[in-house]
Amino acid sequence: MELFSASFLHIPHNHDRYGTSRIWLFPVLWAGMLRAGGGCKMQPTSLAVEGTLCAESAGRPTEAKLGPVLTESNEQAVFRLLAQQVGQRSFQNWFAGKVSLKLEASLLIIGVASPFLLTWMQKKFSSEIYATAIACIGPAAEYRFEVDPQLASQELSSKAQPATSRVNGDTTNRKLMPSSDQKPERIDGGHQPVQQPAQASPYKGRRFADLSTFLSGKSNQLAYMATLQASEQPGALYNPLFIHGGVGLGKTHLLEGFYRRIRQQYPSLQVVFLTAESFGNYFSKALQERSLPSFRQRFRNVDVLIIDDIDFFESKRIFQEELLHTIKHLESHGRQLIFSSDRHPRLLTKMSEELTTRFLSGLVCRVEAPETELRLQIARQRALQLKTPITEGALEYVARRFTHNVRELEGAINCLQTWHVMTKQKITTTMARQVLADLERDCIRIVKMDDIQQIVCSTFGISEADLKSSRRARNISQPRMLAMFLARKLTQAAYTEIGDFFGGRNHSTVMFAEKKVRKWLENQSSIRVALQDWSTEEIIESLEQQLLAS
Repeated sequence: MELFSASFLHIPHNHDRYGTSRIWLFPVLWAGMLRAGGGCKMQPTSLAVEGTLCAESAGRPTEAKLGPVLTESNEQAVFRLLAQQVGQRSFQNWFAGKVSLKLEASLLIIGVASPFLLTWMQKKFSSEIYATAIACIGPAAEYRFEVDPQLASQELSSKAQPATSRVNGDTTNRKLMPSSDQKPERIDGGHQPVQQPAQASPYKGRRFADLSTFLSGKSNQLAYMATLQASEQPGALYNPLFIHGGVGLGKTHLLEGFYRRIRQQYPSLQVVFLTAESFGNYFSKALQERSLPSFRQRFRNVDVLIIDDIDFFESKRIFQEELLHTIKHLESHGRQLIFSSDRHPRLLTKMSEELTTRFLSGLVCRVEAPETELRLQIARQRALQLKTPITEGALEYVARRFTHNVRELEGAINCLQTWHVMTKQKITTTMARQVLADLERDCIRIVKMDDIQQIVCSTFGISEADLKSSRRARNISQPRMLAMFLARKLTQAAYTEIGDFFGGRNHSTVMFAEKKVRKWLENQSSIRVALQDWSTEEIIESLEQQLLAS
């Protein structure tokens, strides 16, 4: 019976990542075995979790649990390849009988006995293990070191005994992997390990939200429908898809739901979901290790690229340039792109113009704060999930009082559930008022004039000195009047205090600015931001969202 299918990976001469000048021909042992009738079938497919490219079998359920997938024969094959990479002497000293192996999709996991050994082996053998991972899985392979609790316990046992019996160079009581009730410490390949005692961890991996659980209303319907349609035909509609809005309004939920739906409907596509910060970390690591070709191969050969919190790249020119070239390459090959941000692309004033126009070339969708009806649906859904006995009046009270974002709303229901568990009483409107009184006070955002100054300057791309100066150029005076208007609206400061803060102006100047902005709102006047005109209402709403979320 054939246990695995073999293909070959060719690395050209003088371009070997592993520091050798030979031409390598690696047999590729594709992961993702489908067990049926005692046989095995290999199918190369792919998947991605945050910051990590993986591979998953087309036949494996999308919510597959972590567990051993190496047979004894496959384990021996991996060990043989590893011995070829590190040499027989190093293999006998550090690997034979001292490590465990496990495959999770396209992730090769090497279990060791202690954090100290993990740190040393990661520094010593990272390139060789990465080569072995590619040989075993394919070009999308990843590797990770872990502290294996069972190996750690065996290490302690061996130290307590004068000698350990060995058979054929391996300990007789070594186990391949930890038991299902023991999960090893997670250390990603290439990252600095965190030295912690080897113990069971409750971490079970990231759970991705489902589009079916996303509640839509007037505030988010366009973004929801666009995400749903793009998932039906990736690369054909709304490319790139750009979703923006304040914190806690469901942007990440939409991206995770999109990712999960793509995996379910198109299991053969290679999909990458990560945050902008993770993308930047991978790029920085590639620069440090001089492995940019490998980085670009990883991110420019995907079918779908999903990046959350793209606003992280503001003021980071080198990251923006790399992302721009990645977008160009993927778009030219018809690959699907989806991004999220806390602001409209035009309000990302420290983003390059070429990158901004790329975002604008697809579909830009806004997610707003949920309306009362939608907040009531969200509160009701959360109460049902927690099985919280709560009256309709109490739900309506929560929906009316917690209006900023979904997280506050769900947090209020969580608080009521905890109170119910302690008292065993049903949640009524009166009880909800009493229980949530402190939480309601804590959710009040205190806006300071320093906050207004910072947000306005960041949005319009001007300095704080310019905002407080006597300059009357339109690109300075308009942001200054908006800042004074917001200070009157969102703070308790008097006209004289506001005037003093914004450059020592008198109270009549602040009153004039307030009246001027109100007139702009009545006449639906536009204000220029980053080479584009925006309505005054949109600018003020965006500034308020940033202030309340900061």
